[in-house]
This record gives sequence, C-alpha cells and structure tokens, in this order.
Amino acid sequence: MRLKYLNKTIVYMLLIIWALLSIYPLLWMIGASLKDQAEVFSSYSLFPDNVWHWNTYVEVWNRIEFFKYFLNSVNVTFWTLVGIILLFTMAGFAFAKLEFKGKSFLFYMFLGMMFVPGITVLIPLYLTESSLHLLDSHLGLILPMVNGSAPIAIFLFRNYFRSIPHEIYESVKMEGASIFRILFQIYIPLAVPAIATITIMNFLSSWNSLVLPMVLLNSQKLFTLPLAIIFLDTGVFRQWNVLMAGSLIAVGPVILAFIFFQKYYIQGLSSGAIKS
Repeated sequence: MRLKYLNKTIVYMLLIIWALLSIYPLLWMIGASLKDQAEVFSSYSLFPDNVWHWNTYVEVWNRIEFFKYFLNSVNVTFWTLVGIILLFTMAGFAFAKLEFKGKSFLFYMFLGMMFVPGITVLIPLYLTESSLHLLDSHLGLILPMVNGSAPIAIFLFRNYFRSIPHEIYESVKMEGASIFRILFQIYIPLAVPAIATITIMNFLSSWNSLVLPMVLLNSQKLFTLPLAIIFLDTGVFRQWNVLMAGSLIAVGPVILAFIFFQKYYIQGLSSGAIKS
C-alpha cells in the first residue's frame, strides 16, 4: 500500500515538474511583453518590477495592421477546418463501414503518409501550384493544409466510427436510408468528440503555420498572422517586448480553443486511439 502511494506521489511530482517546464516559456513571453525593452534581459524577475507596459499591445496592433492579418488567419483556418471535417468524416466512415476493393491498401497508404516529412514535398508542391495558378492565393494555402491532415484525421474518424455498434448501421440501412443520410444524421452527431479532437489539432497547425505561407504567398495583403509578425522585427534593433506581445496575441485563440474544448479533445483522442 505504501509502495503504491509512493509510486503515485513520484508520478505526480514528475508531472508537476513537467507542467512547470512546459508553461514557463509562456509565462516568460507574457512577462517580457509587459516590460520595456531594457528590462527584458536586465531583470531576472519573470514579470516587470515596476511599470507594466500594456501600451505595447496597442503598439503591436497598430504597427502592422494586425486586424487585417488576423482576419486572413481566420479565413484560412476556418476553410481548412471545413474541408478537413467534410472530407475526412466521409473517408473515415467509408473505411469503417463500407466494403470495397483495395480498402485496406488505401487505408494503410494514407496512414503511411504520416511518416513523410512535409518539408520534403515543398518543391513539388510549389511547382504543382504554380502550374495550376494557385500560388499567392488563400485557396492555394488551404488545399495543402487539408491534404496534410489526411492521415491522422482518417485514422481517428475511422477508429471512432468502428467503435459505434455496427447493428445501428445495418438497421438504418435496412429501413432504406442512404449512405449520406446515415453519415450526416446518425454518425456525425455521435462523433462530436472525434470532430472536436481533429478540429483542435488542425486549428493549432493551421493557425500557427509559417513555412507554407512563406513559400506559397507573395502578396503582403494575403499574409497570415504568423507571417505578419515577422514585420515586427526591424532587423536593426530587435524589440523583444514587441515581438512577445505580437506572439502572445497570435497564440491567444489557440489557447482559448483548447481551454474550452479540452474535454472533447481528450475524449476523442483516447477513443480514436484505443478502439478499433
């Protein structure tokens, strides 16, 4: 009994240490954004010793037309998520409930895409989008983001749909319901945890994406927020407090999304991982 209690205590202590190490960079970013430039590295305290410079956030918002780039990120992320949920719920449902030739081969082919580093396909992607005249457009940015999420999204949706009793599918099918009606009226409402998991995961990757916008976008008016934050760095005299304020505003929506939907995220992730 004592040994079990000791083991549990050690585990909790390690988790607390890990949590503190994980949250420290975020706390440092918050503190640095509220300091003046000289105090960022001259002070050893996490937060400002005297004056809290809230005006840094106003400066960031006005310096680079922050709201315009914020809306660009919202537009790209929203349509990326719509594409992911719409396409891969159908794909996951097909792999889970339908029978067709080559199903296993196609599924494991999609799954194998997880082991292909995205950076290795940047040149072929650029050449393909150039030939299709998709460069320097939000559509040209959204399509590869949707495609890149295919392996994990299909895997989680397929496993989640397989965890739903097959008798439901058979009984509704016998009553004459179409495949699309079964999917959209029965299975998708039951798959809210899986949808929340996929949404949060891809919201994070789409919102924070830097390399793809840097490669595929040329017009400044189309830049997303992570790419626009680069303009806060003058290159001559780096203002770390301004950079941290801009970064904090940029990651704010991601943090809020996870806080509000973490219950569904964890539930969907565990269900998709352990049920088959």
